[in-house]
Amino acid sequence: MANPTATIEHLKGEGLSVFRLKNRFLSLDIAPDLGGKIISLRSGQALQTEWLWKNERTPYQPAQLDHSYTRQHDTGGIDECFPSVDACELPANAGDRAGLTLPDHGELYGRPWTHQESAVHSDGTATLTLRQLCQTLPLTFERRLLLAPDSGTLRFEYRVENLSDSPVPFSWCMHPALAIAPGMQLRLPDHHQLYCSYASDNAPLTTGDQFRWPLTPNGTDMSVIPDPDTDSGYATKFLSHQDLFDCTSGNSRAIAGLENPATGEALHFVLPPAEVPHIALWLNYRGWAGDGGVPYFNLVLEPAIGNADSLRELLDRGTAPTVPPRASRSWSFEVHATTPGLC
Repeated sequence: MANPTATIEHLKGEGLSVFRLKNRFLSLDIAPDLGGKIISLRSGQALQTEWLWKNERTPYQPAQLDHSYTRQHDTGGIDECFPSVDACELPANAGDRAGLTLPDHGELYGRPWTHQESAVHSDGTATLTLRQLCQTLPLTFERRLLLAPDSGTLRFEYRVENLSDSPVPFSWCMHPALAIAPGMQLRLPDHHQLYCSYASDNAPLTTGDQFRWPLTPNGTDMSVIPDPDTDSGYATKFLSHQDLFDCTSGNSRAIAGLENPATGEALHFVLPPAEVPHIALWLNYRGWAGDGGVPYFNLVLEPAIGNADSLRELLDRGTAPTVPPRASRSWSFEVHATTPGLC
């Protein structure tokens, strides 16, 4: 019997050029011309479980630096937010970058990534490497995806290179919009301390609250996805108050993800706190929509470097990550898909 192998295909779908990485446990579609957006991530029996939410009201389109992500590009799937999430102007302590304006949700989404390498290696692992030269800061951003030949493991490897002679600050998060259903379980490391940077009306906490997962100050268990048809809809944003070492008890990894008790399926993000120290959560239980239409029902779980909504805030605090002059910074993590009965 031949050894198992993952595959990679170059396809056309929805008017897009798409790379499909696939094995019998996982399938993912990546669109390099949309900033490396992952438009589909499927697992389960016959790969029928789609984990990513898609906004059917907002079409895919090229992005410009002055665009609003939430109004024009909140299409779902997985985007990369870099070098800031919120639009901001860098403060005086940013040195020769002071006064520079960074765009909403960064500058990588919705733009063609210029460098593409794909391969299936001798061990059966399929890889796709995409790279982009930033416009706002003198950095190159590289993401390498590795799909194991015979497991539900997808590895993300990142490398940012500084092309200048001075340190360059940045923040980063991956922005996966996940498809959810009432009764699903949201998993975060127990007792991880979070703070609320935004809470809409009807949310079970208020902006500025701090709490340890999963119970809010009023005792609401945030780990259960509510039913917005029976409960009041709301939206809220959480960010790590401290890094993930506050809850790992010396373990080398923290696990966050989405679990479906009805099917036993799960999608877990396995994060090394030394490399990916923060988590952000956008819980939108029919409480908000960027296009002004009917509010969405989705969830965004973000592995992150930097626990603020903008790079300016991190610089104001003195906690902004940096890339040293003429050097690089790397990080990585894994995503695991679990399907009962598939082994």
